[in-house]
Amino acid sequence: MREVASRAVQAVREAVGEDKPFNELGALLEEFTDVQVADSTCQLLRRLVADWAPSTSEARPAAFKWHALVSLRDELPVADGLTPQRTQDTRALPEEALSPGTLTFMDLGYTDTGRFLDAIEAGAHFLVRLKAQHDPKVLRVHVGKGERVRARGMRLTDALLQGVLQEEGGVIDVDVQLEKHGRTAQARVVAVEGPEGERRWYLTTVGRDVLTALEVAEAYRLRWRVELLFKALKSGVGLSALRATRPGAVLALVLALTRCAPLLLSHAMMSRGVTLEQLEERILLIAGVTARSRQQRRERERRKREASLGSGG
Repeated sequence: MREVASRAVQAVREAVGEDKPFNELGALLEEFTDVQVADSTCQLLRRLVADWAPSTSEARPAAFKWHALVSLRDELPVADGLTPQRTQDTRALPEEALSPGTLTFMDLGYTDTGRFLDAIEAGAHFLVRLKAQHDPKVLRVHVGKGERVRARGMRLTDALLQGVLQEEGGVIDVDVQLEKHGRTAQARVVAVEGPEGERRWYLTTVGRDVLTALEVAEAYRLRWRVELLFKALKSGVGLSALRATRPGAVLALVLALTRCAPLLLSHAMMSRGVTLEQLEERILLIAGVTARSRQQRRERERRKREASLGSGG
């Protein structure tokens, strides 16, 4: 099923061709081989499947997560995976997010220093919100008031609490050192003032020659494009209406539906002259052919068994 679905997505990519990228992505697509979003969405299931898809809720004990790595070049999945809701997101980050030359906007749930170090070592780039528990060392202050020299070598939190590092025009932009289990690498931390005066922190490896501090915050907003895909899955395609209980049946349905939404979006957004009604007819036709094919296969197997029993008698 996965192999067939992957071939289908690849066929759509080839049919769509090299369309012009979204205007706000132009500069990033020139700098990186691809710009991707790593995110996940949760879907409740029937209580009967709680043993293999446990959720975090006692009231609704069964749920799974669909993890998707979506290319913003064409808004189609590059990679995906399924996990029980209780599984930590950091364990489900697709390996394709570490592809050399790519830039990946990551959801906060995928924040893990070890994975960031893996990405840097692989030549991949990332942009993610900085979690409070991550407290890297300051290496150099590029934008920020205070005692810049003294801030070097201090933990970011200490430098802020002691007033050694302060905002400059509502912005902080510093080089930091990431470290875990003896591994180290340099990255960049940016803070900008939000619309309500709150401070928003970002961790990235994108250079200042590509994105200024303010542009880092603007670029991260592109991550929300993946929500269009998730919305289409749940409301437009019918992911929220799953009634299957067997693991194999649920997996097959989810794999099929997670491919339907990208197809819907790609055809609708790229104006290929295919209406949603026409695409729905095609999907239903494929589903009908698949069902008949399975039925015919079962019938052939039944006849073979009967023939073998007859010859044995």
